[in-house]
Amino acid sequence: MSTEEGATATSDSPNVVPAQATTLLKHVAVHQASTVAAASKKAQRNSVGTAGHGGPSSFAQLTKAMLECELLAVSARLRILEELAPLNEEEKMQVLFQILDKNRDGSLSVVELADGLRKIRGDVNFEESIALAMARVASFDTDGDAKLDYDEFKRYTTTLVESFGTAVSGSTNLTFHDLAEMLIVAVTFEEGNDEVENLFTALADDDITVALQDDLHLAKVMDDERMVTLFHMFDLDADGSVDFLELVRGLYKITDALDDAATTAVVALLAFDEDGNEQFDYQEFTRFILKFMVAMGNDGSCSFDESIFEMTKAAAQDNTISDDDLKQKLLEMS
Repeated sequence: MSTEEGATATSDSPNVVPAQATTLLKHVAVHQASTVAAASKKAQRNSVGTAGHGGPSSFAQLTKAMLECELLAVSARLRILEELAPLNEEEKMQVLFQILDKNRDGSLSVVELADGLRKIRGDVNFEESIALAMARVASFDTDGDAKLDYDEFKRYTTTLVESFGTAVSGSTNLTFHDLAEMLIVAVTFEEGNDEVENLFTALADDDITVALQDDLHLAKVMDDERMVTLFHMFDLDADGSVDFLELVRGLYKITDALDDAATTAVVALLAFDEDGNEQFDYQEFTRFILKFMVAMGNDGSCSFDESIFEMTKAAAQDNTISDDDLKQKLLEMS
């Protein structure tokens, strides 16, 4: 009977891990703990040896403890390899996901994926791994939470394996099963971030996730035809940008108050004109409008759909004031 036939039924949920995979994951945990403990004992031993405190006995005891931890880690490595071989493809996929999902929340954050990518790739530094992971999450995250759930991770892994196949053999017929053991061994045994980098990621993980969520939301809104239409309504000369007067004119229609429109336009350009050319391109305009929607509906009662409808309707109104008259009024207000 083949391995595939003999394996117990597995679930597509990473939270329902078969017995064989559970045993392997326990050895992974032992390996990780033993490796950390060995590094700690080595640091203590080196400190004793350098400072000359504690005498030969302490140095020997710490060396013995370090070697015991290293032996335990090696033993765990051997058990991992033994337990890994009989698993089928789905079980190996679940194991890889569980190893990467360090906080066991059922999804992979940018930071968790970055650490795994760094171990697998080996040729990227810390900053590059974060940027690479953000790009991968942005590409394969379908629900906008800036993380990869199990199904999203499987789709990404399929693409990753195809890239490996093309790079190594020039073939796209490589399957996850062909590379599963190598990927699992890499994310388990190879070194990833150092202590300082791990501290940074622990502190910045939530901020990175929120930032990516904002970027994903922005990209979704920029693809919305209603936002495109609103931009064109503001861009009266159709030059692909919204200058100060166009912004004031559009906001005047929405707020029905010229002084408020002028003040908002000044503040908006200061805050959202990223390239400093005193006008909005489409992305800058979209960022501003999203913030403006929040300000206009600060009680939380207005949804995006309602806000964009009301703004578009207001921006579609005729405004007979000329540019010269508008400039004069702005001068009188200043």
